[in-house]
Amino acid sequence: MIDRDDEREWLRSRLDEETRQLLVIYGRRRVGKTTLVTTVLDELSVPSVYHLCDQRGPERNARAFAQRCADAFDDVAPAVDGFVDAFRYLARRADGPFVVALDEFSYLVEEDDTIPSVFQTIVDETLDGTEISIVLLGSSISMMEEGVLSYESPLYGRRTGQWRLEPLTLGGVPGFLPEYGPTDLVRAYSVVGGVPAYLEQFDPSADLLVNVERRVLAKGSFLYEEPEFLLRQELREPTTYMSVLEAIAAGATRVTEIANEIDRDASTLSRYLKNLGELALVERETPVTDPDGRGVYRIRDQFLRFWFRYVAPNRSTLEQGRTEPVREAIAETLPTHVSWTFEDVCRQAIATSAFPVTCSRVGRWWYGGDEIDVVGIDERSETLLLGECKWTEDPVGTDVLDGLEALEPEVRWHGSDRTVQYALFAKRGFTPDLKRTAAERGDLHLFSTDDVVGLFRGR
Repeated sequence: MIDRDDEREWLRSRLDEETRQLLVIYGRRRVGKTTLVTTVLDELSVPSVYHLCDQRGPERNARAFAQRCADAFDDVAPAVDGFVDAFRYLARRADGPFVVALDEFSYLVEEDDTIPSVFQTIVDETLDGTEISIVLLGSSISMMEEGVLSYESPLYGRRTGQWRLEPLTLGGVPGFLPEYGPTDLVRAYSVVGGVPAYLEQFDPSADLLVNVERRVLAKGSFLYEEPEFLLRQELREPTTYMSVLEAIAAGATRVTEIANEIDRDASTLSRYLKNLGELALVERETPVTDPDGRGVYRIRDQFLRFWFRYVAPNRSTLEQGRTEPVREAIAETLPTHVSWTFEDVCRQAIATSAFPVTCSRVGRWWYGGDEIDVVGIDERSETLLLGECKWTEDPVGTDVLDGLEALEPEVRWHGSDRTVQYALFAKRGFTPDLKRTAAERGDLHLFSTDDVVGLFRGR
């Protein structure tokens, strides 16, 4: 378990409570839900049963679950007719606190839309008076939100807690790649992002480009076809979704641009973009000062952004086992690719408790042809934070600060009453002149790559 202390403590504390629980944990595939739950179950002092649901339907899953319960009691498996029967058996056999974890619960809902009603009966009637808690896990975000968490769901009001598990921030990457320095950590994050199952593929003792060639570009490797597998599992028409993602990765960010790129009517794209958003693969981004304004679309997942930029367009070459030319092309253009990730990492860093300026919302700002990489706002203190991120080989000088200060009046938010702070983030640090300026001012904060990584570590 790496960088999941908050989630781990939340789950353990809930399951340690005297009252029975119905907890929902959901998030995209490979994000670490199963590891989180099974780790906590092993740490508990109460007995538990973990069952991974499959797509064979509720009846077969209920029988398999009943078998696991019987195994826990060293008993003969009962004949059951559905999950209500299986939980009746468990309620008779369990003496005191007991925890049930049902993984990929969304498979059951997908196969039978009456499953939420079935589990309403289980929670309200079958387990009434018992100390049996249930943890439901699901990888289909839309299925869990609509079938389990929404107001229309029969289970609405029964849950005692829920947690949407997100990919790790940059702060979790050193746990997987402890031998990488700060700059290489950012570069690695730009390739595989924060999905634990993807980070596990990289050899911490190998150079980044060696890892890319062996673990991403090589036919037959786990990550080589992962985006295709992910889309096929989650979505109908995976080919269309692949085209949409490839268009966004190539620079098409508005609906009309994406439609032109894939030769589709723009009016037909809203459904595809909505579904990709529900899977946390794509997000609609608006200027942080105008959340209701016109937005653009970007690939939210770092690995998919890398894969659709470098792997998808070169599949013919890679299918022949020719990884070297693709690796060389990546080496030439990777700094440009990483620069975008560095901006995202800096926005993450502002949300850490160690950052010196409190911001309730962080994002980008743009208007016309002007753009600012990092903008944070805090409504309570009326503070506006403006920042620029430079992933260049040269130290950042006062000209970058001058450009940022020149744009400050164009950012329309809270008028003249606001307090303005500045932050500059740089791969190679800062010139002596800029350092002297920062030392003389209380509103200018400078962060090298080492400093950015340090913010995630609380320093």
